[in-house]
Amino acid sequence: MGGRFAMAIDVGVTNVKAALVDPRGQLTCIISRPTPLASGAAGVSGALVETCREVLQRGGLRTKDPVAVGCAVPGSVSPEDGVIVSSATPSWVGVDVRDPLTRSFERSVTVESEGNAATLGFCAFGPARGQDHLLGLVLGTGISCGYVHEGRLLRGAGHTALEAGHLPLFTDGQVCSCGLRGCWEAHAGGGALRSILAARRAAGDELPALPEELADLAAAGDAQALGLWESQGALLGLGIAALLNVLNPRSVILGGGFASSWRFFKKALLRTARERALPRASGAAILCSPNPGWATLLGAAVAAVRAQGPADFFVDEVPSGT
Repeated sequence: MGGRFAMAIDVGVTNVKAALVDPRGQLTCIISRPTPLASGAAGVSGALVETCREVLQRGGLRTKDPVAVGCAVPGSVSPEDGVIVSSATPSWVGVDVRDPLTRSFERSVTVESEGNAATLGFCAFGPARGQDHLLGLVLGTGISCGYVHEGRLLRGAGHTALEAGHLPLFTDGQVCSCGLRGCWEAHAGGGALRSILAARRAAGDELPALPEELADLAAAGDAQALGLWESQGALLGLGIAALLNVLNPRSVILGGGFASSWRFFKKALLRTARERALPRASGAAILCSPNPGWATLLGAAVAAVRAQGPADFFVDEVPSGT
């Protein structure tokens, strides 16, 4: 295939994705496979290594050819050793993601949380590229977050800052995958909507099982589908309002597969976020990434190049903090 590429990997709760990323931030040789959660950490590690090898084979590259290799994972990651230090999936806590990839590629691999990775990607290529005080949100099965201040990610003392999906917004709310009750992501986002659809179907409503199918119904003008999306938008806006008050960002950028349905919940989200945030914080721009489903994958490559170089790889990147 020729040319210079970075290698990007996105390990999600639902899918493992991998791709090559060129100097203009374009993704190629993309492969997506279901994440084999039932097979444990070893099975997931094996799946992502196999997926990466297939991507390289498609691109006609050897393991040593990419200029940098980056991997994004759900939860919070220790940047020093690539170990997951916090996750809504308890079995993933303590998992060393970097080691199997490093052994496979025989080189350094950068591991970052999906929220942080996507936010770095938004800084480099998103609609708020080059901005500081940038809040990035990844809406998938759960809700992940990252924040760039003075060109750097906000990590916290234990590298677990901004576990936004676990904002305790509801006193008597749903039980979250983390084991607590009333977390934001237990009520909003992909996993929450699937649970709502399952409950409504069990009650006899003629509704699909997946958010993607609900989006198709909404696109056809189905009133019930449109109402469910509006409810999800309001719940998402409530959490964003809390983050606006705490962080006072200049811009909020949304990515992740769930954000692909942005047009169906945009109005309710914006209305709720503006109404519930303090006036000093409510003026932040709230936008959706142009390619929300690939935001974390691109961000994994940006995180790797920032950590490993070369500094001039991304020709269209605007440095953060400008």
